[in-house]
Amino acid sequence: MADKSVAVRALPVGLLLALASGGAAIAQGTKPTEVKEITVVAPRITYQTKREGGSVIPKEVAIAKKTALVSYADLDLSRSADLYTLEDRIAKAAATVCEELAQELPDGEPATAVCTRRATDDAMAHLRMMTRNMATRP
Repeated sequence: MADKSVAVRALPVGLLLALASGGAAIAQGTKPTEVKEITVVAPRITYQTKREGGSVIPKEVAIAKKTALVSYADLDLSRSADLYTLEDRIAKAAATVCEELAQELPDGEPATAVCTRRATDDAMAHLRMMTRNMATRP
């Protein structure tokens, strides 16, 4: 599981790597290899307040995110047991990146438990979409 921090305004590193590897394979005339990883994304928002004339209105909003790449290269996603294994890996990765973000930005939102649930749910939605697409391929 590789771990990357990226500003929200930038493309996720996993996407850049996938695009770069796919482009290289197309340029060489070979079939691109399938990336067997799921990206777990944990966002965190903080509000920096500066008191000017007694105001507590946020002057700056900082948005950060942390990602983890979860490999499933060793799993057969047509097997239920392997899907449960991947779901467990995703949940652990989400908990790890959310806890790291909470340590880096302790005043940020959402709470660690909410961050973990959202990051897990999002990655699982991508997994469900992926497995549906795999089932419809010839």
